Amino acid sequence: MTIDNTTDTLDIAELPLADGRRLALPLLALAEVQQLRPSTEGLGDLRWRGHELQVKSLEAFLGLAEPPVEAHKTVGIFRAAEGSDQPFHALAFCGLAAHRCIRPDEMETAELPDEGFFAAAAKMDGITYLVPNLPELMFQQHSGELH
Repeated sequence: MTIDNTTDTLDIAELPLADGRRLALPLLALAEVQQLRPSTEGLGDLRWRGHELQVKSLEAFLGLAEPPVEAHKTVGIFRAAEGSDQPFHALAFCGLAAHRCIRPDEMETAELPDEGFFAAAAKMDGITYLVPNLPELMFQQHSGELH
């Protein structure tokens, strides 16, 4: 019996960044996405399915400049790696998330930005997509002050 591990499409979550680039990550990295109502005091906390989650800026977490609090429109509930202190983390971003099915041949390799913590970059339809360091995003490795 032959096992074929190829796939025709990849299911990704597409999250907008304030500067027009987008974050591309496996759809399964997100448990849920919901609208955010930040206060004038900051992004605040979120009670979600019995968990009290501190909401942090996705861009700041990824090592990019943090947009103003009021620019954050959506919060993603990210699954953490097995063995993490907390099984979920809340990261806010600017805009609405989208689910996208892409074919690997649709992506062109792009140059990694000088700033931030990213594993790869690609272009599709003239838009730059940044691929985060997944162990970092899923709180498997700890390298920043926000962790």
